[in-house]
Amino acid sequence: MPLVVFVDDSETALASTKIATKDLPIEIAQYLSAIDALKDIKSKAIVPELIITDLNMPVMNGLEFLKELRQIDDTKKTPVLMLTTETKQELKEQGKALGLTGWIVKPFNPAQLQAAIKRVLRV
Repeated sequence: MPLVVFVDDSETALASTKIATKDLPIEIAQYLSAIDALKDIKSKAIVPELIITDLNMPVMNGLEFLKELRQIDDTKKTPVLMLTTETKQELKEQGKALGLTGWIVKPFNPAQLQAAIKRVLRV
């Protein structure tokens, strides 16, 4: 099963993504910190086929996280979705320039998140 990594500094948001995706044929890894997720990706402790990250997080935001991911050979082309309350076009363009796959606005409905995951992973 494909591994989907969720990165969000909100435990509530992580819990809601877990509930929303429970019926999908995927494995899930969740991180409250982009730094921790990066550490596991760099050490190959996890090999994600899709990463879904929040934008507004302390220490390292979602765009900074994406920029770092694109520096790692194994994740240069890994699909990344931004799951955030932000809707500014400027931020979306910054994400696209860094190789962001898509943008989902919170609050999301479970069907919307499931559809995005299915579309990206073709499951």
